[in-house]
Amino acid sequence: MVKHRVASNLLMLTLLLGGLVRVFSIKQEYLPDFELDMVTVSVAYPGAGPEEIEQGIILAIEEAVRGLEGVEEVSSTAREGFGTVNVELLTGANEQKVYYEIQREVDRIRTFPEEAEDPSVVLATRKREVSSLALHGAVSESTLRELAETTRDLLLLSLRNIPPTHQRVTGRSPEAPK
Repeated sequence: MVKHRVASNLLMLTLLLGGLVRVFSIKQEYLPDFELDMVTVSVAYPGAGPEEIEQGIILAIEEAVRGLEGVEEVSSTAREGFGTVNVELLTGANEQKVYYEIQREVDRIRTFPEEAEDPSVVLATRKREVSSLALHGAVSESTLRELAETTRDLLLLSLRNIPPTHQRVTGRSPEAPK
């Protein structure tokens, strides 16, 4: 048996109230914001070995982008038929501005081999899944697929603020049992 009931009840009440106060002050982020701060330059050079790609493509790109304002680090990879240069941006740098400067500098390079394809300059973005939707029912797979595609199209249109050409999405098809 408990000898000091009042003390144990006061302690329990203090812990409960303290917990309730802290619950509302805890920072919660279900989908935290983050940025990748990376620009990737890729060039395909069919039939070329890694040494050729390094000499003919990667070194020229690295030299062109290394001195740009907002660039922190440049790393590259040469593989059979393909070269990639990753440009890490300084924290707080204007991503779009640095991206356009890198694209402009890469477009100025005229020493790429004739067989090399045009370079692709991409500002890295990470897409995250915000929600998911599962459809099921006593209908054929083709009906579910059609309904899923219609729902996806409507969601994409609503995100772009474009009025859809049709508004009706039904959950029951003519072949569904009633």
